[in-house]
Amino acid sequence: MSVENFETFKDGINKGLFMEMFDQFYDDNVEMIQNGATIVGKVQNREIQEKFIQNSTIHEIKIVSFQSEGDTIIYQMIMNFEVGGHVINKNQEVHQTWANGKVVKELYI
Repeated sequence: MSVENFETFKDGINKGLFMEMFDQFYDDNVEMIQNGATIVGKVQNREIQEKFIQNSTIHEIKIVSFQSEGDTIIYQMIMNFEVGGHVINKNQEVHQTWANGKVVKELYI
């Protein structure tokens, strides 16, 4: 795991380049876990990410801190967005496992 790869990922997310960072840094067989559901595969997870972006008005999504331990990155992200007229402010913790420069597993806490 290269912290430099994560730094590039973080900078892209903080600039609003969500799908570009997804395409560049997620493995074809990425496993993403959120709310007890596990979705495997870049194509399937990309569809979920696209739906979120299409159905939301995003005011801010920003990675504010991270720590690295071996192949794992744990980061804190603040999110401010609207869905269906409802404003949502969220502080999200995310655990990523990296291999060969790609995210192979992502767990939303």
